[in-house]
Amino acid sequence: MHLLYDFYGQLLTDKQRSFFELYHHDDLSLGEIAEQHGVSRQAVYDILKRAERTLEDLESKLELVARWIRERRVIYELRQELRALAEDVTRLAAELPGGGQAPGGAGAAAEGQKGAGSAALARVHARIRALEARLDLLAGDHPDAR
Repeated sequence: MHLLYDFYGQLLTDKQRSFFELYHHDDLSLGEIAEQHGVSRQAVYDILKRAERTLEDLESKLELVARWIRERRVIYELRQELRALAEDVTRLAAELPGGGQAPGGAGAAAEGQKGAGSAALARVHARIRALEARLDLLAGDHPDAR
């Protein structure tokens, strides 16, 4: 119910919002809310039930919460895949002869291969970091998303 309220709470009436927050966020009883507002416990109950029904109706029509949950799940899965990919790349580079480096030698060709392998590995890791940053932006976890 709290997530529904976070998404749709502003669409409730002022009284529904107030009672919802007192009951769900401030943990006041129906009687305490009724006493504060000079109404019956039944009136508080009815307003809360109407608010909850409104939130559920909005979600059934708009499905914003369901979509948000699906997106969070996909983002989590993609982050896991990117971490696994980064680990695989690092492991594969270490398994190459010379630990991902060209075999040592006196020639310039060996040095060129060594540098090319390191540069390629650095580019792959940079691409992974860029994808992670894009996921952060999508998830709202990035400073630029605020």
